[in-house]
Amino acid sequence: MIKFNKSPRFTKSEDGSVTIEFVLWLPLFALLLLLAADATLAFMRQSQMWQVSRETARVVSRYGMDEQTAEAFAASAAGMGATTPDVDVTLQDAFVTVDMAMPLRAMAPFGILRFVGGDEISVRVTHAMEPI
Repeated sequence: MIKFNKSPRFTKSEDGSVTIEFVLWLPLFALLLLLAADATLAFMRQSQMWQVSRETARVVSRYGMDEQTAEAFAASAAGMGATTPDVDVTLQDAFVTVDMAMPLRAMAPFGILRFVGGDEISVRVTHAMEPI
């Protein structure tokens, strides 16, 4: 039979209590840090998509590119690694519209935002065509 030493010094000692609290709270802090990193990267990359869409629409509205060339330009400029966005440039009624969409998994590498948002992030920019 095993006897445990129940000395008053052992039962009143609080050594190791901070370690237990640290181990319990560490996963929550790690999850919060990964969420912040995912959100930061997703918003930064969405901002890049907005910039490329605006630039593409501006150039097309000044007759600098046709639709196919503009789609290729926007896809290459907004690409992230091996992933390129789906780009659609349309000219209709003296307006140019640039639609760009990219999967969220390419924009937020840790995957924490998939539980919060949808599967892809998209942007749309419309410019009026310049008169000739």
